[in-house]
Amino acid sequence: MAAFRRAGDEQVNVFEVDEMFLFKHYFDGENVFDRLKRYYNSQHYRFEVPAGAFEDLRLFLAEHGYGLVVVDAVAEFAVVVKKYTQHPENIFNGSVIHRSVDGYNCFLMADQAAVDRATREGAIRLTETAFENPF
Repeated sequence: MAAFRRAGDEQVNVFEVDEMFLFKHYFDGENVFDRLKRYYNSQHYRFEVPAGAFEDLRLFLAEHGYGLVVVDAVAEFAVVVKKYTQHPENIFNGSVIHRSVDGYNCFLMADQAAVDRATREGAIRLTETAFENPF
């Protein structure tokens, strides 16, 4: 994971998936959200930023105390659950995107705390399976 942290910055994990930068976060301040709202996908409760707009947005958010960190080790933030079984409570709230693979639902979680919650409730870390990274 890229190292980006200054005193006072709030770190936001960003995942590059299908040539888009995806992240979930609640941003304080109406002017910050006004700048971000064109990238907000309200059906999936996430921000989807095209590659060409990402660096400008990253600089804007840094000026407002948010450090966007592009995660290199995406598999470390992924969990899997067998399809048609009970999912951990609130797994969809903590995930940025999910995909179905070979009878399993794979979830890319927004942060390590979401991964930890999901695994405590029965999800399996992607790194502990034979699956290739679906993201």
